[in-house]
Amino acid sequence: MSKLFEQHIIPASDKMYRYALSILKNEEQAHDVVQECLTKIWDKRRMLNEVQNHEAWAMRVTRNQCYDWVKANRYTALSGEEIEQEDQIKADHDTLMEDHQKWLDKVLSTIPEKQREIFHLREIEGMSYHEISEVLSLSMSEVKVYLHRARNRIRSALQQIEAYGIAN
Repeated sequence: MSKLFEQHIIPASDKMYRYALSILKNEEQAHDVVQECLTKIWDKRRMLNEVQNHEAWAMRVTRNQCYDWVKANRYTALSGEEIEQEDQIKADHDTLMEDHQKWLDKVLSTIPEKQREIFHLREIEGMSYHEISEVLSLSMSEVKVYLHRARNRIRSALQQIEAYGIAN
């Protein structure tokens, strides 16, 4: 069994490395993955008698190990440029979210206090209509009406801001 490993798997190790390198784009990581593959194959060397194409099987093990490695180490497998792009996307998203929060705060300051309070209790605190009606001593229908009006005012104001690009 170790003879099959020496005759068919060891000679394929260079090909396994090149394949791992084409997936991972990092020489050190490719070497590590191939070492893991060779260890796994060695541990399963009793199965080598059942394998028809040893090289193809070793390549499949390499491929699977590479993709498992990428899933487990996603950010370290990315190139520097890809990491910079992801960082820039995250920074842009954070800036956009901060901008949206700023505009939402401004809009909320323009709506009547009762609507703002009900909106906060429902959308921020996640309270049910029933809970809000109990806290504010309002009927359920009053809570729904105030919340509906608050949402409409907020939606309308935010649409105007986006449509007209109101500056800071």
